[in-house]
Amino acid sequence: MSTPSVPHKLVLKEGDMPLPSSYTRTRFSSTEGVSSDISNIHIPALRNAYLNCKDSFLTFSVVAKVNGLELPSTYASTATPPVPTADETLRDGNLLLDPSGACSFIQSITVLQNNVQIQHLENYSKIHSMYSVAGAGLDSGGIRALLSGSAYYTGDLLCENGTLSQSGTPVTHFGLVASGSSKSSTTTPMMTFAIPLMGLMSTCNLPLSMLSSGVTLRINWSNDVKNSFYCQQKLTTSTTQATITTGEMTFTNVTFDAAVSVLDDASQLAVERENNYKTQPVSWTGDSYYAAIRDTTTTELGTATTANQILGGVTYTSTKSILYGSFCKPTESSNLEPSNLPHIAHDSLRYRVNGVEYPRQAIDTLDKMVAQTGVVTGSTSQSTSTGLMTRDFTTSNFRPKTGSAAATDIRNNDRGVVGLSLNNWPAMGATSGIDTRGGDCSVELTTTGVASTADLTSYFVACFDVQYILEDGVLKQAF
Repeated sequence: MSTPSVPHKLVLKEGDMPLPSSYTRTRFSSTEGVSSDISNIHIPALRNAYLNCKDSFLTFSVVAKVNGLELPSTYASTATPPVPTADETLRDGNLLLDPSGACSFIQSITVLQNNVQIQHLENYSKIHSMYSVAGAGLDSGGIRALLSGSAYYTGDLLCENGTLSQSGTPVTHFGLVASGSSKSSTTTPMMTFAIPLMGLMSTCNLPLSMLSSGVTLRINWSNDVKNSFYCQQKLTTSTTQATITTGEMTFTNVTFDAAVSVLDDASQLAVERENNYKTQPVSWTGDSYYAAIRDTTTTELGTATTANQILGGVTYTSTKSILYGSFCKPTESSNLEPSNLPHIAHDSLRYRVNGVEYPRQAIDTLDKMVAQTGVVTGSTSQSTSTGLMTRDFTTSNFRPKTGSAAATDIRNNDRGVVGLSLNNWPAMGATSGIDTRGGDCSVELTTTGVASTADLTSYFVACFDVQYILEDGVLKQAF
């Protein structure tokens, strides 16, 4: 007697296996070699190759000549190793690298193909710093912070003055200043960094094999040493404040250290059949950024007032978020604050986009500021004392330092940003946001009036969706 069998509804079908490929790291070098203003890195169209931008870094070395007062100098001692005097030891800590690290040296980044612009990010150092403060935390510390120059090891406290407390790194931590340096003119040791980039070269898997010609990564370096260096605030027992007046910087060893996947011929043919890129365009989405700038004067900061500012240029199909932060303006007489670290200089703010107020209630407390920023980045927490925005070092109504400080205060730097998400909940992580092409985007800023000794510059960074289109070997951007 046989037992009838009932066929199972489950049909087993094996999934496609990953295509065979080799993974290599390739360094694309700058064509300039040594530069003080622009470096161009050409990335050629390679056969069967794909550029993994998420695992790629910009690396470079910099030497700065800085003029001013009470700067680190060559030791007078002839001993081996030289023994510094008490005055020389004190001056060693007077010249500091900005807490934002390597990004402070970059004015703008442009991606081109055949000299045609694909993407341009102006005010790159400010945008990078604001997103680092908004979104970084313990998970972005460690080796990445050390490589980017935003943290350093002091021997007894790991990352004491970097990512975890956002203070500057003394340039003498990188080595002794160059021979012949004096307290009025010093040359820093060579400093080398590696940082991931924002924009097109951040997360996409760029199909180099599908390009008719390669792409060029153009780095415009900052021409102001005061944008990357500042001076330690003098102690109450000191008589002379260290300052920076002028200087120049030289950049060498500029490369794009890239991860490249190379397919074999059979795998490449499979990709071509699937995407059919020779007869139809290939497209993908990404993020881009635009910074609207506003001067915030001492008169405004010292007076209880409400100001409104139209954010010109924020006209995109999909504006997803806006990040606010104010930066100090360095002068020849005052370099006490890092100029590439964002602060919250106002007491409250609210946006009006296409005639609609966002949010309904003004962002007028530090709790609300942190909560709104957390929606944009998903990783800020006021209760986490080791993040970049913390209860100890993040305040609203910021004002620049003046005078002298006790020894325990010179390492602390205020930092903070305020974010506002314009994404609708169902569209989080997708192409979404608000179409701001046909209307105005403005911000309402309120201050209660606390005296300030210096003007600030406020940045409003809009993040928006862009679409990259690859057609006939030519890469384009639409937004």
